Amino acid sequence: MENSSSCSSTLKVTCQANKTSLWKIRKILTEKSEGWLDFDNNSHVEKYLLKHLIKSINIIKKDPIKIKIDDYDRGHQHEVIFGYFHETDKYYLGEIWRLKELSVGDEVGFFYDPIAKNVCFSVLKQAKPYVQKK
Repeated sequence: MENSSSCSSTLKVTCQANKTSLWKIRKILTEKSEGWLDFDNNSHVEKYLLKHLIKSINIIKKDPIKIKIDDYDRGHQHEVIFGYFHETDKYYLGEIWRLKELSVGDEVGFFYDPIAKNVCFSVLKQAKPYVQKK
């Protein structure tokens, strides 16, 4: 019996490590969002997302593009806007449906899934539990 408890705790640690390493781009929300999110680290966005989505980074710096994004938590797929703000020198995603329900302090994550060929989104941590309005 001792081995099975050790095995399950090892599996739990491995699963947690995989979840941590999977989400290459993470952001803690610092303000309430109306569905738009700008990224803090352009090099991570270029390395982990854009190089898989477009042939040239200059394309997105000229005009925003539409991409499909998978909601990893809820199993839904949506189309969102991916663009670049010249004024702030930051990439952004727009029209992310779930950001409106999140609060300051919540952490979201993104990664590119090479099998589905889409960006995946997840709420990694919530600062306080979400209460759905009736």
